[in-house]
Amino acid sequence: MRRRIIVFVVLIGTSVFLSACGEQAATNNATNKPANAANNANTSKPDTAAVEGDVKRMIADFEAALNKNDADAVGKFYADDYSLIDQNGEMQTKASRLEQIKSGKVKWEGLKFNDLKVRTHPAGDGAVVYSRATGKTTMDGKTEERNSMVTWVMRKGPDGWKFIHAQITDIKAGAQKPSEEKPAAANTAPANK
Repeated sequence: MRRRIIVFVVLIGTSVFLSACGEQAATNNATNKPANAANNANTSKPDTAAVEGDVKRMIADFEAALNKNDADAVGKFYADDYSLIDQNGEMQTKASRLEQIKSGKVKWEGLKFNDLKVRTHPAGDGAVVYSRATGKTTMDGKTEERNSMVTWVMRKGPDGWKFIHAQITDIKAGAQKPSEEKPAAANTAPANK
């Protein structure tokens, strides 16, 4: 008999607990319904042209900061976790890149980013940008004409667009621009009859 009473009490307790959870879940769903509807309404696709315009303006400002060799201004464009693979294949961080500028180890003159191609993330909060970079670079006292391709990975956060990764590839003499790629050769193999 005692065992039956214990089982009965446990069943009643479980029933009360489950019904309380059900009421709480229903209340939470009803309370969250307007917020969920608002979130679902805000899933519209961002204006790609506007995002590209923002990114291009940011890169123009970045270009100006590099040409002034202003480490503080350049640093505002880099995310804290920024990384760069430079034209020599060396990995750099935000701190190491800014130190090179501050120390004068690297300087730019007449740097231009041309032929910008922007690919945006569908949510409008990320982009991959390709550009040709030309101008003069002085590294360790040696000045060179710069002719490179640069790839940037960018994200938009609360404080605007930031570079999170970049890679620089020097263009060898005689290399074609991406817009000058030759079409694929036509199939000249004889047709089977």
